[in-house]
Amino acid sequence: EEEPNAEKIPGDNGDKLDQPIGGGAVSLTYSAEVAIDLSDQKATLLFGNPQRSNQDMVVQIVVKDRIVVQSGRITPGHRVTTLDLLRDAPVLSPGTYTSEGCKLVVLYYDPSSGERAILNTEIPVTVTVRA
Repeated sequence: EEEPNAEKIPGDNGDKLDQPIGGGAVSLTYSAEVAIDLSDQKATLLFGNPQRSNQDMVVQIVVKDRIVVQSGRITPGHRVTTLDLLRDAPVLSPGTYTSEGCKLVVLYYDPSSGERAILNTEIPVTVTVRA
């Protein structure tokens, strides 16, 4: 299911990356800073799947090795800046988390078949939680 908070990336009209047969090619943009606001149960981030990519992406925000946010599919040419915390997300205390298992996990999907790629990407991030 596509991510309802995704928006077009302004001015993104790059040519597709070369894609090997049976494989994929991706490009992504992100910020290593994530903010979580407990009062509205939202995460603010910058994560984009540029038009050059040949794969759909799902991004997860992981804090203390637990998934607290998971997007829907982000198609090429789209980005997210706000995502909802999962309903069953672990309870977080206000503060800044850096080396405590904080990362963005990016899952890749073939846009034609919907099949998930074997490969994923983990990006270390700093997460600031506010009450």
